[in-house]
Amino acid sequence: YAVLAVLDPWMIPSSVHTVWAIRAVEVAASMGLYGFTRLPSFHKRYSLLITAHFLLLGGGVEAMIYVAESEDMARHSYYTGMILVVMALYTFTFLPILQQAAIGFFLVLVYALVAVLVQHMHLANEWPILATGCYLFVGANLLGVFAAIQRDRYIRESFLLRHNLIMDLERTEAEKRQSDYWSEHDTLTGLPNRKHLMRWLNENIKTHESGAAGEKSGKALALLFVDLDGFKDINDTLGHAAGDEVLKTIAGRLNASVRESDFVARLGGDEFVVVLSLAHDARAVATRVAGSILAAIETPIHNFAPHRRLSGSIGIAFFPEHACDADTLLKIADAQMYEAKRMGKGNISIEAR
Repeated sequence: YAVLAVLDPWMIPSSVHTVWAIRAVEVAASMGLYGFTRLPSFHKRYSLLITAHFLLLGGGVEAMIYVAESEDMARHSYYTGMILVVMALYTFTFLPILQQAAIGFFLVLVYALVAVLVQHMHLANEWPILATGCYLFVGANLLGVFAAIQRDRYIRESFLLRHNLIMDLERTEAEKRQSDYWSEHDTLTGLPNRKHLMRWLNENIKTHESGAAGEKSGKALALLFVDLDGFKDINDTLGHAAGDEVLKTIAGRLNASVRESDFVARLGGDEFVVVLSLAHDARAVATRVAGSILAAIETPIHNFAPHRRLSGSIGIAFFPEHACDADTLLKIADAQMYEAKRMGKGNISIEAR
């Protein structure tokens, strides 16, 4: 509207000031609408505002054609501005397709009415121009409708593709998290497995060694290697399903026997590890906790093995007293567990100082 004003003195000299006034109104309305888009309420009234604006844009072109005299070239050429309005309607708005089509074909009807009722183009030798204009307007609307249908289809497909991609990524991330979790946890009991235990031990040994840790601060880690006595008999006589339930019960009892800050893991089979973080009287505390664990293991499991007696053998090693690395600490506790078994079921053995 603003740029083409330079043509008005040649295209419509009879009404140039009127046409400029029309253009000024249209530009002001467009700028006002642009400013209104910054307000939150614009989205609530989007359909109404866009409909009114495009009717105003088309009406401005019709008004310029209406005021043109018979000798003005704008009478025959400014109708092309309607095509620009129609193209913008289908290209830059997100109105429903039927609403876009209603606005576009209404502008065609208005053009035809002005040409016939006001300018009487159908009676003069100008009817080919009228027919051509109507043909171009109708064609532009049909192309716009088909283009809008395609655009909506592409938008839907793009949305579905993006949605499916997001879902796939979320599912992949969830599967990875689950895979990472079970790579460090026992699938039967849910306890940390050997891999998780070794990582936890190495991290905590480094923590205890950093700064004023280890022997200097009096802090220690007590590793209790727990092996069930009599579990093979349950597995052989009652079956593996009953054995699995017994292992899950024992895992729960081990967790209940220690603090939340302590660490309980299942190495495999009927072997468990409990790691205690201790500050003072490490041997006395570890021995007391080991006794509580043995008592918990020996409590009858009425649901699965009411007549089978379970007990445990526990070997204990301390960091940093016995070892300063996770592998050695575990090996020493394992050896002490076998020493406890040689002493008889339900015993505790601690590596000598």
